[in-house]
Amino acid sequence: MVDIAQFREAMGHFASGVTVVTVSDGEGGVGGLTANAFSSLSLEPPLVLICVDNLSKAREYLDREQAFTVHFLGDHQEEVALAFARRGPDKADGVDWNLSARGTPVLADYLVALECQMENAMEGGDHMIIVGRVLDIRTAGTERPPLTYYRGQINALVPKDS
Repeated sequence: MVDIAQFREAMGHFASGVTVVTVSDGEGGVGGLTANAFSSLSLEPPLVLICVDNLSKAREYLDREQAFTVHFLGDHQEEVALAFARRGPDKADGVDWNLSARGTPVLADYLVALECQMENAMEGGDHMIIVGRVLDIRTAGTERPPLTYYRGQINALVPKDS
């Protein structure tokens, strides 16, 4: 049997990007989460996957709304990542956002934003694996370095000297 603490420690050695997933809370506000469990799934059709804690409020919103936006964060957005990582309401306090034409919350600042419609979902242990069809892609038009997550720390990706 694998020890949970050992598994968590081992997984911490895998560096990943940092994303914020936003979803309507159904009351004119925004809910969401910070996710490093994100991946491109398919190019044709364009699909992504996110993994959402079954106990999170975002899971409830996603089940109801069936639409979300994945934002790739830049090195200047650690505070945004931390805001959406905390539990409880009001994650978007102090974060600028607006509703897209489809009614999905979109942050005002991002490297890339992928507006998605839920295509499929399945249980994956203590998380829900959600497949989203990408309906719209927005880019910030900047070459800022992305945020990364490694060994429990949020960091900026620093290019290796060549």
